Amino acid sequence: MQVQNIFKKNISRPINGVVKADQLNESIVWQELDEYVVTRELDRHFKDFLSSYLGSVDNPDDPVVFGRMGVWISGFFGSGKSHFIKILSYLLGNKEAHCPDTSSYKNAVNFFHDKIKDPMLLGDIKRTSTIDTDIILFNIDSRADATDGRSTILSVFWRLFNESQGFSSDSLHLAEIERYLTRKGKYEEFKK
Repeated sequence: MQVQNIFKKNISRPINGVVKADQLNESIVWQELDEYVVTRELDRHFKDFLSSYLGSVDNPDDPVVFGRMGVWISGFFGSGKSHFIKILSYLLGNKEAHCPDTSSYKNAVNFFHDKIKDPMLLGDIKRTSTIDTDIILFNIDSRADATDGRSTILSVFWRLFNESQGFSSDSLHLAEIERYLTRKGKYEEFKK
């Protein structure tokens, strides 16, 4: 018997060594979701995140809870931060993945039925897939502009937020005008 025959998956398949936010090719998305392993430590991180996230969803009018919603993910280089964040983005958006080999489709949450042993955690993950959530996932280093100086992070966030709303990402001032016109119901007329 050869070693390659004892593995469930083909060991010669391409494996992405670095997870990047902007890599959204359908085969990469499928492989990331399909092959993601939820360790005991990741199980705890999912619980911590979902506790904060769902706490703010359940209390949208409570400024104490809602005002404290924030998540900081840190770790050593290569510890899996980017992969964890990308998987969270798939789950929160309940991204539909397509397997190019079999032409099958599967929502992100469905990849986790066999990965999560705790039924409460699985229930929380399923619940996130029903919440209307906008996801803006990006690598800041690839979206930063050197001319922003000290306000680089804020500028990147504003540009990407405006872009996700359909407003100008090139000019913060123009985006504010577009936002104002949208509130007044005049944006489409303005674009014409």
